[in-house]
Amino acid sequence: MTHRTKWQLISTLIYIVFVIAAVVFKFLDPARIGIAWTIFWYVAVAGFMYYFYFKNMAYQEVIYYAHQFHLTQRDLEEMVPDRKKTAEVPNPEHPNILSPLIQVPLAVTNPLTDILEARAKEEDVAPFK
Repeated sequence: MTHRTKWQLISTLIYIVFVIAAVVFKFLDPARIGIAWTIFWYVAVAGFMYYFYFKNMAYQEVIYYAHQFHLTQRDLEEMVPDRKKTAEVPNPEHPNILSPLIQVPLAVTNPLTDILEARAKEEDVAPFK
């Protein structure tokens, strides 16, 4: 199973659990909160699940290339020197499932991905899947 398939499946399953819980426990019942709020929350949670998927994919891609090139967290930090002081860089030695959502912003993973993908093409490293 590829990383993309895994995170698509996880995101979809979380959304399905949310929908089932909303129907069973009626906490998004249109009669109670109105149809507009019901629609809003279904769309908002779907959007969050897409964000969850996207952030995890970006994080996993950086971790994958860091392993391929035997990079440490310090090496990755040197690749994005202009980041905020509070913005952490992924740690390839200790990847954490919650890091993409809480600690590692897209402003760090996106530039790292661009740099590492270019290097992977130059060195004929298999692309991330």
